[in-house]
Amino acid sequence: MSQLGVSKAAYGMLAVIEEFGPSSQADLGRRLGMDRRSISEEAVGLERGGFVSRGPDPADSRRNRLEITAAGRTLLARLESSFRAMQDELLGSLPPEDRVELDRLLALIVEPAPASTRPGHGQ
Repeated sequence: MSQLGVSKAAYGMLAVIEEFGPSSQADLGRRLGMDRRSISEEAVGLERGGFVSRGPDPADSRRNRLEITAAGRTLLARLESSFRAMQDELLGSLPPEDRVELDRLLALIVEPAPASTRPGHGQ
């Protein structure tokens, strides 16, 4: 990602905005597990690069809302292509069925557990 001039956090922000639509910086921070300062710094860089537009949130003018631009979509496509190439290089020796299983297992790791199964929640 660094070869394309953006951080992993910037990639995450672009991907979330593309998937969920225009987002406040606070919502992005929650979705990505990033603090306000980091989100703000990344947003400034993305805005300077022309990859997002930033303006007041129509629902709450005290908040900033970020929207991906055409240049941001182009960059995101390049980043995703680069990511797929790196993934193919790393996992190229695995048969397709093992790659599917690895994806399934990794999804279990990143998916939050239901509250009822977490320690201290009803058990």
